Amino acid sequence: MAQKAVAADGTGGRTKPHAVVIPFPLQGHVIPAVHLALRLAARGFAVTFVNTESVHQQMAGALGLGVDRDRYDIFTGAGADVRYELVSDGFPLGFDRSLNHDQFMEGVLHVLPAHLEELLCRLVVDPASTCLVADTFFVSPATLARKLGVPCVSFWTQPALSFALYHHMDLLAKHGHFRCEGNHLVNYAMALQIISYVSANRVTNLSN
Repeated sequence: MAQKAVAADGTGGRTKPHAVVIPFPLQGHVIPAVHLALRLAARGFAVTFVNTESVHQQMAGALGLGVDRDRYDIFTGAGADVRYELVSDGFPLGFDRSLNHDQFMEGVLHVLPAHLEELLCRLVVDPASTCLVADTFFVSPATLARKLGVPCVSFWTQPALSFALYHHMDLLAKHGHFRCEGNHLVNYAMALQIISYVSANRVTNLSN
């Protein structure tokens, strides 16, 4: 799957801007990043999408027994200039990441960055035309971007309401609404008021 990272755009050999998209290594974070990669490619970027071998195997396996997991490419048939690269997260494929969550998170913080750096050193052919687009939850790409001399853009992969909760965590804690039980009225911060309204008025009878 290794390919040259920067491509000519077909108009006199000028180099396309190159975006390296790096999602957090969990499937729920990968899918929004895939959509972003396709949108960037549609707007003239040469895109390299970095997935871990573990998540790759998980996604390929979900498609059924007829899929060749080693040759499977998320972007096959998309008609977009997206290259697909795999990197090890530091654990064997048979390692149960869900059962050993804390150990897996330690690996993401302290082992995966070394494998990612090795890959990025190969991918970043032209720092002047390259940027990293990394999952907000994934902290190491920003450090690697500074080391490689390229910009890094943070990409939030969760819903906007989730972002509002994280952003206003200090207010929730201050007003006693963090780790609380029962129903509570949140009447501060517009985004939190919306969450409170939706929660209090959610539909419970689908026949209406």
